[in-house]
Amino acid sequence: MSAQKLNRAPLIEAIVEIRWKARPQGDPNYNLVIGKLSESFGDYPEYQPLNADVPVQLAAQMHMVQHQFRAAPNGWPLIQVGPSIFTLNQTEAYDWEGDFRQRAIAAVETFFKAYPKSDALDIESTLLRYIDAIDLDWEKENLLEFLDKKLKAKVTLPSSLFTDTGVGPSPVALDFTSSFRCTEPRGLVHLRFASGQSRGKKSLIMETMVQSTEADVPQMPQGFAGWLEAAHGIPSTWFRLLTEGDLFRSFQSG
Repeated sequence: MSAQKLNRAPLIEAIVEIRWKARPQGDPNYNLVIGKLSESFGDYPEYQPLNADVPVQLAAQMHMVQHQFRAAPNGWPLIQVGPSIFTLNQTEAYDWEGDFRQRAIAAVETFFKAYPKSDALDIESTLLRYIDAIDLDWEKENLLEFLDKKLKAKVTLPSSLFTDTGVGPSPVALDFTSSFRCTEPRGLVHLRFASGQSRGKKSLIMETMVQSTEADVPQMPQGFAGWLEAAHGIPSTWFRLLTEGDLFRSFQSG
């Protein structure tokens, strides 16, 4: 998502996610930290348990969230915590400069301060993820042509596949993902295009993710702010370059 404020931004959700490795014998600090977080997350007073019927060890192995803290009833942003996962989620009200960057940094710092012996957490990955939905009736328009003309992303198949085979050249569904190594921050950039629905409309879903794993994970929590700043630069630039032209201007109008 571009840092520029857009009147008709296609953003569905922005997510910061931290995962750590599940401990074979369980984490004795997990239940304690939930109570401490309820006191520490003053900006997220609305608490709701999730997946309470799932055993903690299974939830840890699945990186499943079990606790949710919202800024307002059924509102956004929200924080989610599980025995091996922490997320900050924001939707249409996302504003990188005015809110999200500092909110993410503060939330991560609060979490690590509240978690007993947080230095013992074996951080598995840090992730910044943007999900955008671009209105597109993919039953009437050619998904591959739209990618080529509007997003400068050419996905092609041999024309011979559709010559005298009884198969139409316009796909009725799409799910295309590619991953690339990056050096700042160290890790991977994932780009995904998929057909889907958003707000009751057929859409092209575009996901841009920056992920650092294992040795590429920054020192936490002190290295998180620098990692987040570097990670944000990639999807911000990619969004602008991919949508440059008529599509980008359509997000500015209104």
